[in-house]
Amino acid sequence: MANGLRWISTAYDFGYTFTLCEGIGPRDLLVRMGAEPHHLYELSDDAVTELHMRPEGGHLGDLDFLDWEDESLVSRLTEAGFLTHPGVLVRAGAVPGWAYAVENISSRAPAHLAALSQGTRAYTVFRGVNGEHEVGYAVDGRVRAYYEPRVRHSGDVGIEQGVPGFDYSGEELPDAAFLRFLEREHGIHVSWEDFQAPLSTAAFA
Repeated sequence: MANGLRWISTAYDFGYTFTLCEGIGPRDLLVRMGAEPHHLYELSDDAVTELHMRPEGGHLGDLDFLDWEDESLVSRLTEAGFLTHPGVLVRAGAVPGWAYAVENISSRAPAHLAALSQGTRAYTVFRGVNGEHEVGYAVDGRVRAYYEPRVRHSGDVGIEQGVPGFDYSGEELPDAAFLRFLEREHGIHVSWEDFQAPLSTAAFA
């Protein structure tokens, strides 16, 4: 189980959001975030990176993952929002008992934390490009905690209840500490190989 999730904290130079939902599937997770089920498409991590880096006005032939001469595929991906410079791309996969979602750069999941936790529980961790760190926890449609661990650790008053079981010591970056907590608390491991493979993906404007 060594480094079962913590490697994610080193994988994205410009920030990321990682979210866990218990007892649901990846497609359901994306739908709870506002995706249309018929607009989901399986993309690899490299393909999502290509889409993020695609310049305005860039030719579809510059996308290595896409056969741009396949008009049906291009039409389907365009309708689903993947080829129109989406603001947010979310990939979702599964481990036993849980679905997870990863966003490169963006942070859509925290705004949908209550919906993600309907009938279950959900965790999320966000690291921004400027070094912001936030963690959240929701149960049965209610957000129980969403805060900056460093602020809570500093002893500031007025911070809402923390995530149960997560005690930030300040010895490592908050996102790495939270991923370590999820590893330990729930025995969750996402392999690099599984993560790189195509996963259900949604595009949001």
